[in-house]
Amino acid sequence: MIQRVNPMRIAELFATDTAEPVSDGALTTRAHVFVIAVTLLSVFFIIRLVRRHKLRTKYSLLWIVVAIALATIAVFPGLLEAVSRAAGVYYPPATFLILSVGFLFLIVVHFSWEFSRSEERIRTLAEDLALLRASHEELAEQLRNQSGQTQSGGSDTEDSGEPADSAS
Repeated sequence: MIQRVNPMRIAELFATDTAEPVSDGALTTRAHVFVIAVTLLSVFFIIRLVRRHKLRTKYSLLWIVVAIALATIAVFPGLLEAVSRAAGVYYPPATFLILSVGFLFLIVVHFSWEFSRSEERIRTLAEDLALLRASHEELAEQLRNQSGQTQSGGSDTEDSGEPADSAS
């Protein structure tokens, strides 16, 4: 059953005073709601891009996984703290930052690889196109030469085929 969202309750969550810093780098309720909202908006935006054929499916799956990971961290903040303790990092947001930078590094390397592959394909296609154009021009030239010989040869045979005496 779908529950209706109470806009007043959401407004109350965002209206609460958070002037006091939260200990141990934990997220406030407002921050949890904000991260969940941004995550849901991101998923809907990605789906919209895929439906409009502006984003390939293989990339959309990657970003949906990232959005699900963010939602998991927002819903279960203890998970980030546990990962931080296991990694020996004492400030959980620093763990999140380290993981984010590592992920973005992998994305940049992947896109660089894709770009290099595309450059190689484009170079190969350009070479193939140049060879095809040269072949086409050579065949067109041969055709022109053959049709020129046929026309000049055909007009000579027609002229020489008729007896000159009968014309006079």
